[in-house]
Amino acid sequence: MPHIEEVVSFLDQSIRFRPLRAGDRALLEDLCRRTEVHDLQMRFFSAFRRLPPALLDDLVRIDPDRRITLAALGAASSDQEELLAVARAHASADGTAELALLVRSDLKGKGLGSLLLPRLIARCRSRGLRVLTAVVLQENTRMLRLAERYGFRREPTALGITQLVLDLGPLAA
Repeated sequence: MPHIEEVVSFLDQSIRFRPLRAGDRALLEDLCRRTEVHDLQMRFFSAFRRLPPALLDDLVRIDPDRRITLAALGAASSDQEELLAVARAHASADGTAELALLVRSDLKGKGLGSLLLPRLIARCRSRGLRVLTAVVLQENTRMLRLAERYGFRREPTALGITQLVLDLGPLAA
């Protein structure tokens, strides 16, 4: 099912939501370069200064059957876009998917995650997924609060990690 690109206003600029593309590797690398090490650690559970090339390659690998992605792009200049945030859900055959979000550090707390997450949830529902999960460090309070606003329940696990779970319910007729 193709997803229409969407343009919304955010912080006095237009941002565009669309699926992540294989050709977005340089944009993703720039997003990660402009994201603080602590924020990368919250997303990847490792304190990268730069993401390894193999991980970048994997993140932009297109798999329409198993990956649902959403990129938020803004104008870096009059003729060039920049990646501001990215979300993905990796689906399993059992109707569940694990989600992850990354918002550029200087944009955290300004509402971009609140624009991104419900759109990703809607795409997961439209694909017929039943459950959306996320594995989050307990110290990642921003993500925990964001998920709570969208109905995720917390299931604490060991070693400072929280499992977030959102029941998507049956696909509406």
